[in-house]
Parts: sequence; structure tokens; C-alpha cells
Amino acid sequence: MRLKYFLFILIFIPFSTLLTKTSFAQITPPINATPLPVGSGARALGQGGAFIAVADDATAASWNPGGLIQLERPEFSLVGSFLYTQQDFNPGNSGLFSLGNEDVSRGDLNYQQKYDFHMQIDFNEILEIPDLEFIEDVSTDFESKGGVGALTPAIAIQILPKLSLGIAVNIYTDEFFDDFAWRETFRQKRNGTFFGSPFSGSLDEEETFKNFQAVNVTAGMLLDVWEKEDKLLTFGAVFHSPYTADVDHVQDRVSSLTDEFGTQTESTHFREHLEIDFPMSFGAGLGFRYNDALSFSMDVTWTDWSSFQQENDRGEKTRPLGNVSTDRGIDDTYAIRCGTEYLIFRQKMIIPLRGGIFYDPRPSLDDPTDVYGFSVGSGVAFKRFSIDGAYQFRWANDVEGEDFGRTIEDTHFDLNEHLFLASVIVYF
Repeated sequence: MRLKYFLFILIFIPFSTLLTKTSFAQITPPINATPLPVGSGARALGQGGAFIAVADDATAASWNPGGLIQLERPEFSLVGSFLYTQQDFNPGNSGLFSLGNEDVSRGDLNYQQKYDFHMQIDFNEILEIPDLEFIEDVSTDFESKGGVGALTPAIAIQILPKLSLGIAVNIYTDEFFDDFAWRETFRQKRNGTFFGSPFSGSLDEEETFKNFQAVNVTAGMLLDVWEKEDKLLTFGAVFHSPYTADVDHVQDRVSSLTDEFGTQTESTHFREHLEIDFPMSFGAGLGFRYNDALSFSMDVTWTDWSSFQQENDRGEKTRPLGNVSTDRGIDDTYAIRCGTEYLIFRQKMIIPLRGGIFYDPRPSLDDPTDVYGFSVGSGVAFKRFSIDGAYQFRWANDVEGEDFGRTIEDTHFDLNEHLFLASVIVYF
């Protein structure tokens, strides 16, 4: 029986949740960022993320820890990513909204990112009540950023010549980075008239989420199903356990209103504790090596988004999507990924060519949003180190604005996302 163990580095996992906006004696409905799963490692990404039955590098701790047994020597991996997202908004029939297209980009240095909550929305809203001679132009600017880290020890055991099992423990914390886990800012400007009298106002609110603590387990297995000469068929399965994250939520808000009677300013500070239930998922895949140069892979993954909810210290439960009651459902998602890799052998190096396609639905209130994509990748591998790069494109049409909160529920948008990933692996 062989035993291998690895200690897997910090991971940068952004998370986000609800915003509660109060301004001028009225409640402004919240905006929140939708959790978007993100894969780990340029090699896996280049194959469309179809890596459960492959899992033969250091990123196996994320995809399938049962594959760690394939590593002949310890590896150190460093990954950098650049994400560019474009959201083309389509206002609804109310005629109240004026939303421009959003372009958001960011770069990260991280190991295995789980969810991306980065988001930015700017829009205008016209409110009108003819009987009161009331008209108001509201300009809103929302941005979410930040992340938490985890320390992930992992172990793999070969229990049979063709079967290995592995387990990884993800210890999430924000203590490795800034003094917060993630932060969301909400800026709003108002101008209008009421019975012919002009008024203006502003709202500046900052939501800080810190002291993030959670633990979950990733368990996996890898089985050699069939082997003949150079050909090999493998089966892999992985389970990510559900977990509840504890996090402190701090809100600081400053609002002002100026009318014919002068200027009124209000400042508030609010703090609460949240428990956020994150979903479990199960994935299974097949890998087929046709010869030493050519291989194929396919994965299917189920995620239990129906359990995604949060509870504050007053016992109030809501969905992090849209900040709606837990009576509102979120359907589970089923993702399908296919990939291939072809190796070009040279005297002192190997050049891989990779490609993949996938269907990776996005969690949404009620029915999931269909998201499709493809990826390509390449690199170069030497005896002591390898360099890999990958590009992934994802797109979706008619994404529900309601997922981000009632503030933009009467809108849809088309999503185009470009992700570039580069990694360096050093072999010891």
C-alpha cells in the first residue's frame, strides 16, 4: 500500500451576500453578487475543466484528491488569472431603467479559486408620480470585491493496484489577506422635484464582511477501469461536502437630503452575524488515453443549490440570490464538460495542445441560467518545471436581473466572460 500526502497552499476564494440599502425614509432594494464557480489550474481549464478522471497534477486537491497518488514527486504550483466580464443589459418594459453595458476586469494571484463574486453595476432609474408632481432621477453605482483564503491539507492512498482514494480538508479563513473577507460599496445620487420644489440627495454605504470561518471536505476516488497496451480508461468521482460559513457583517451608511428647507444628514453603523449555507456537489468523469500523445475526458457535476441560504442572528433566513425569502426556490445545476489533450514530444521538452467545451449552468432564482463555453490551452514542460496557459470563454443570454436583487428585477442581460489563466509548476 502506498501513501502520499501533500499540503496545499492558500486559495483565494471570493464570496458575497446581501446588501440592505436605506435612504431618505424609504428602503432601497438590495443588490448582491451571484456566486460563479471558477476552476483551478491552467491545464485543467484548457481541457474545459473535464479533469475529475485525470487529476494528475497538484490541482488534484481541488478536482479529485484521489488522483494525487499519480504524482511521482512533490510539486509546487503558482497560478495567476485575469478575468474580463462584459454584461449587456436589456431593460424591461417599464421604461424606468437606463442601464449601460458593463465591462469589469481584475487580476489575481491564487491557487484554486472556488467562486468569483466580483461585480460592478451602474444604472439610472426614473421615478414619477404625476398626482404629486413628483419626478426623480436616481443614479446607482454598485461594486463588490475581495476574498478569503483557505489552508488545504490533502492525502491520497492507493488501496488496490488500480484504485486510489483521497481526501482534502478546506479550512477557510480571511486571516491570510486584508482585514476583511469581501467588501461591497453602494453609491447613489438623487435629483428631482416635488410639487415643483427641487431636491437632491446622496447615499454612501459600505458593507464589510470579515472574520470568515468555515471547514469542508473534498473526497475523491480514481479507478483504472481498463488497460491495453498504451490505451487506458479511468473513472473518477469526487464529493464536496456542504458547509456553513460564519461571518461578521458590518454596515456603515451616510445619507443626505437637500431641499428648500436645508440639508439633512444621517449616519448609521450596523453590525450582525451571518451563517451562510453553501451547497454540496458531486461529480463523476471518464478519462481515455488513446496513446501516449492523445487523451480525452468528460465530466458531469451536480450542485445542490437548493440549500443555498443565509441566516442572521435574529433568525431571519433569506436566499443570497436576490435577497428573497427561502420560500423561493433555487434549482440544482448539472454541468457537462468535455476535453482533449495532445502532446508533441521534443528532445528535451513536451508541448501540449488542449481544448474543451462545456455546459455550466449558473444558479438562478427558480430555473438555472444556461451558460455555455469553450477553452483552449498550451504550454511547455521540461524535466524540472512546466509552464501552462489557458483561455476560456463563457456566454449566457437573458440572465435574470432579479438574481441581483429587486432593484434591477425588470431587466435581463447577456453575459460574455473571458478568463486567462497561467501557471508554473516546479517539480522537486
